[in-house]
Amino acid sequence: MKLKSFILIFVLTLFGISNAEINWVPLDKAFEIAKKENKLVFVYIYSPSCHYCDIMDFNVFDSRKVEDMLNRQFVPVKLRKCSKEGIEFRKKYGFVGTPMFYFLEPDGKKIKAIFGAWEEKDFIKILEYFSSGSYKTMDMNEFFMKTN
Repeated sequence: MKLKSFILIFVLTLFGISNAEINWVPLDKAFEIAKKENKLVFVYIYSPSCHYCDIMDFNVFDSRKVEDMLNRQFVPVKLRKCSKEGIEFRKKYGFVGTPMFYFLEPDGKKIKAIFGAWEEKDFIKILEYFSSGSYKTMDMNEFFMKTN
């Protein structure tokens, strides 16, 4: 009986710590959803051969807190750099490399683009900066200084 209980607890724990799931939305639907839900669009540009994208995928986007923030407060979009959508996106917004993160208004206006891999705690601060609307009244460095 104790073994069955142990196995049950182990299995439940295993499923409880499974990978976080971000509800990535296709770009062609993102702005419609953002307008309807009054959210910003978050676009993640990645490349399969990008080491720093792997760091973001496994160390940051795998976090329950990041997953929750992206799903609740943004319309998240993930674009492969060399895909048709990625190329069209680059023509409109431009980007230098990967990983690249865009924060866009529901009408498609670019608020800010951020480049590079981040630690989870810093990336959460970035998400808080945009989700709180602080980007309208202060620059990101000022926000980081005030919230540390």
